[in-house]
Amino acid sequence: MVRPARPEDVPALAAMLTRAFAHDPFFRYLAGDAPERNQRMRDGWSGVLRHASAGLSHTWTTDDLAGVAIWLPPGYRAPLIDNLRLLPDLARFVGWRRLRLVADALEVLERRRRTHVPDPHFYLSALGVEPERQGSGIGTALMGPVLDRCDADRLAAYLETAVARNVLLYERVGFEVVEELILPKTDIRGWLMRRAPRAPDRRD
Repeated sequence: MVRPARPEDVPALAAMLTRAFAHDPFFRYLAGDAPERNQRMRDGWSGVLRHASAGLSHTWTTDDLAGVAIWLPPGYRAPLIDNLRLLPDLARFVGWRRLRLVADALEVLERRRRTHVPDPHFYLSALGVEPERQGSGIGTALMGPVLDRCDADRLAAYLETAVARNVLLYERVGFEVVEELILPKTDIRGWLMRRAPRAPDRRD
């Protein structure tokens, strides 16, 4: 059911992520209140998939593109050229006038990640599932390949979420909340979560 994402999947996955995150507090904050929010979000997700996903090297989807998990591998640093290519998409996503404010918020999250997982780890940049398919096990399945790799290689995994009900989903696969915060200069509550590798005899 799950397979590695391919470059030709990007347009459909960007549209799906726009629908999946339409009511997510953090991504609504990123996109702002402009009437063209949906187009902004599609542009932003397209940029993330193309230039901020480690070349889709650990991005998993389903055969029908109903969901996607974007993971960044241990030690990943986006090449300068990818950062430059991402900038216009990010600016369209958040608006040029809000770019500095949003960059500051993202930097806060990055500093907290370095604090909570200083050692090599996989980072779940985004997990999205078509709204009408949520709760059917797709999200758990999409995380499976990388979590298996984490267990085999004894690596931690890390993520952030701004949706309280998602905390239970992630706890079911072994994540634990390591910090709860209000993002500075916003009213957005976030849960920062870390997963330690599971021993073989603890697999579900």
